[in-house]
Amino acid sequence: MSKKLRSVTVKFSPEMFEQIKAIAENRGETLSDTIRYLLARGLDERIFQQNTELLTKILREQIDQALADHSIYPDYTHDYSPKRRFNVVDPRRLTICRKTS
Repeated sequence: MSKKLRSVTVKFSPEMFEQIKAIAENRGETLSDTIRYLLARGLDERIFQQNTELLTKILREQIDQALADHSIYPDYTHDYSPKRRFNVVDPRRLTICRKTS
């Protein structure tokens, strides 16, 4: 490798070591290359997760702004739920349907 690598000693449980060894054999790599690959993949996933959370927040804000501009409810928020006006159902609003045989 052309990059300067630093040496680190890491101890794995026997089960984890066997898993890494199996991955290395499947990939046709050395244990060191496989461990570097797995660490890089884990770091990439963590960065992706953090970016996803940030993007989700930004998208939610943008959607809320767009909906608020076109909403008939001026107090609309993403957690908006209309308030019930009546505690009792008005019987004039009920329709009873019976299936006739």
